[in-house]
Amino acid sequence: MTTIKMDDSRTQYDVEENYGRVCDLIRSTQGKGDKFLELTESDYGKVWININNILSVRANG
Repeated sequence: MTTIKMDDSRTQYDVEENYGRVCDLIRSTQGKGDKFLELTESDYGKVWININNILSVRANG
């Protein structure tokens, strides 16, 4: 599981994807010129995250 904290410093998502996978997806999304990433959040299910608003990505566990 990975925690993604957003730049508003209040919102964070605990996603089911592991840290390495999240980092790869962010790089891939940036490389394509896209802004949004679809991940699986533990409480909400599928969520779309704007990669321009990510403050930090942290591995849990």
